[in-house]
Amino acid sequence: MKRILFLLIFILLFLSSCKKDGGNVAGDNSEREKGIYPDIILENAEYHIGEDGSDPVYLKAGKITFYSKDGYALTLDMEFLSKDGEGNITISGSAGNGWIDTEGSSMNLSGGVVFKDEERNMKISAENLIFDREEDTIVADGRVMVESEEGSFIGRDFKGDLRTGVYTFSEIEKGELNFE
Repeated sequence: MKRILFLLIFILLFLSSCKKDGGNVAGDNSEREKGIYPDIILENAEYHIGEDGSDPVYLKAGKITFYSKDGYALTLDMEFLSKDGEGNITISGSAGNGWIDTEGSSMNLSGGVVFKDEERNMKISAENLIFDREEDTIVADGRVMVESEEGSFIGRDFKGDLRTGVYTFSEIEKGELNFE
């Protein structure tokens, strides 16, 4: 009888220690809410950001991890493009990683970013680049390379306005204009 009583006490102590150390009861989300967990992870997926009728950006990525409660998604090995109302591609590009505002207002890209302004036949290469869809601007800190029919430039701290086509560097390291 003592053995059975000892065994029951041992089992109760073991179960109560498991609950204290991290044992969630099924359906109890209090511990889960303390951490940040993705809603869904998609591999080799396609997705679009932006509202219908506002020239959404279409993404294709090796992996997309959605955090809908916080309003963002993380991407790996992504390609993107946007079309105007007539179906013409206006921007396109690729990046190793991306932080995407799922409400559609910005994309923070890194890892060998290539951004193409298709309307102006301009290619921008950077390690990090932020594309703000609401303002139609791109910003890249650090070293940036820009290639177009008018020439090619390497500089630092790049800013571009996609509406007006005005692009600026805070410093140009190297550049060449083509006048024909």
